[in-house]
Amino acid sequence: MKVSRLLVVAAMVATGCGGASGCGATAQRQSTPTPPATNAEAAIKAGEQKTSTDPAVNPQAAVMADFKARVEKYADLHKDLAKGAAAQKETADPKQLNAAQAALAAKIQAARANAKHGDIFTPEIRTEFRRLLKPELKGEDGRDAKAILKDDAPAPGSVPFKVNAKYPGDQPLPTVPAKLLITLPSLPAPLEYRVVGQHLLLLDTAADLIVDYILNAITT
Repeated sequence: MKVSRLLVVAAMVATGCGGASGCGATAQRQSTPTPPATNAEAAIKAGEQKTSTDPAVNPQAAVMADFKARVEKYADLHKDLAKGAAAQKETADPKQLNAAQAALAAKIQAARANAKHGDIFTPEIRTEFRRLLKPELKGEDGRDAKAILKDDAPAPGSVPFKVNAKYPGDQPLPTVPAKLLITLPSLPAPLEYRVVGQHLLLLDTAADLIVDYILNAITT
């Protein structure tokens, strides 16, 4: 009991509460332990730290900031071009959807006619992405992630690893395991990550265009 009283007195002095009810509530709040983070929460927090652009928490912050600037520049270009016939409108008519997507893809390909491999995934960024992905595919959890990657993988050789190339419409878009997604930097719409074999694609999902890629990004 002496220890409990000392804690209450300390809380009263620290908070300066003026009434018994207020002090009692403070003591009750302080006595309630903070629940431990779940595995998922801990993984998300770790991922946020590894991909942070704040040098105070991430020694690779400069690389992450460079990547963020590059994908945001692409997203801005996409937004500027997605107008007129290339605007993505809500419609149930597949012909209209396909026509708008084709128009958008053509405009982006023309605007990025000189785009090349490494414009977004620079050598420094590729090295960092491989480092981030490597530990996530080890052990039992890693085996589960690899199984997901194989479940809906496109046919071998069907996806062209070429900037500005169209993703083949007759091939599935492989699911990226959540374990990998939370390890990588977040992306602005309409960009998404896709894993094909051992390679990582950066895909414009509205235009179905390959924006850039990392060969041998993972070990399967």
